[in-house]
Amino acid sequence: MTISVWSDIRCPFCYIAKRKLENAISRSSHKEEIKVEWKSFELDPNLQTNTSINTIDYYVSKGASKQQMTDLFSNATSMAKEVGIHFNIDTIVVANSFKAHKLVHIAKAIDKQDEAKELLLKAYFTDGKNIDDINVLLNIGSTLGFEAVDLEKKIEEKALEDSVYEDQKLAKELGISGVPFFVFNNKHTISGAQSEEVFLEAIEKIS
Repeated sequence: MTISVWSDIRCPFCYIAKRKLENAISRSSHKEEIKVEWKSFELDPNLQTNTSINTIDYYVSKGASKQQMTDLFSNATSMAKEVGIHFNIDTIVVANSFKAHKLVHIAKAIDKQDEAKELLLKAYFTDGKNIDDINVLLNIGSTLGFEAVDLEKKIEEKALEDSVYEDQKLAKELGISGVPFFVFNNKHTISGAQSEEVFLEAIEKIS
């Protein structure tokens, strides 16, 4: 079984859903047969990286209510804690995620896409790293086993940009307007950070 997941590194519920999906897979009798494929989706492709403003103030600058955003991230932090993830909301760097998506595609070539996604999410939500900073990406790449010089060249390749755009084009064709979004064997779809039970039910149904 292949589970295709559209998500953004900047999406707190994508991180939470990743862990819930992993927990569901670990409970499945078909866990050895399951492959998770990560697809690119940018919540805001036009976002300009800005290290001088915190994430809540950024959304407020875009017209959101400060109370609304504070409540949203507070809720996300509580949900994350329930699945063993620690969010440091005050240290999140407002950063464009396009380069980070390219790194996930590069990692796919060595079958470490999932590890790359996990490291990027942790860097963004827990460690307060700038995921648009090439040095941050090279450090993550080093952990995955890439040589810095080779990885930097790969990140600049035009073909990688096309891979990210292709994922986003497919998302539009499928009518995906928000993430996380899951497609099980090109048949069954689930939207949002659902419970482990919902993911497990889908796995058992399709297997």
